[in-house]
Amino acid sequence: MNTDTAREDLAFMRALVAHEDRWQQQFGKLYFAAGLCYSVQMLLHVGQFLGVTPNQGLGALAIGWGPTVVFLGILIWTLRRNPAPPVGGATSRAVGSVFGAVGLSNLALALCIGSISLRLHSVTIWLIYPCVVMVLQGLAWLVAYMLRRRLWLGAVAFGWFAVGVAMALFIDNMVGFVLAAAVGIFCFMLLPGLYIMRQSGRSA
Repeated sequence: MNTDTAREDLAFMRALVAHEDRWQQQFGKLYFAAGLCYSVQMLLHVGQFLGVTPNQGLGALAIGWGPTVVFLGILIWTLRRNPAPPVGGATSRAVGSVFGAVGLSNLALALCIGSISLRLHSVTIWLIYPCVVMVLQGLAWLVAYMLRRRLWLGAVAFGWFAVGVAMALFIDNMVGFVLAAAVGIFCFMLLPGLYIMRQSGRSA
């Protein structure tokens, strides 16, 4: 192998690592942003129980939909400002595909469960949806663990599963339901997003 060939191979390997780091950093930023938006939403829901924030009218509607609208705005702004970088390895492509598929599945589930809840005028049926969302988050992280074999990924996965089950157990107790969701979003969305973002930044 001559010197030019070795130099080209080294440059190619560096490019793959750079793509990997950029993808993970962007994913970490977006996951952290989602965790931050929905953590604020959980705090506002707690405020509703305490009588501090509105639980009816436009205020309650803003609490219900506002964080999702804000996150979608962040998502669109981030992707337009920094188009999704190419993913270096097959493992990262698989992990990214799973999280993307889970996101689309959430939309389909919202339409399915939401339509049934609306037709039957049942809030309880609608509350099944966030429980399933938590389980699907656990599924995505479990796939990431199986592909990468990093223990903390498995811990996050089973944390999401536990949160989904806890929310189902508290489905008739809104205080417990919201508190379980708040713990899950903070511990298994906001903190992992921050960790991935910081780790990728250090390795860049």
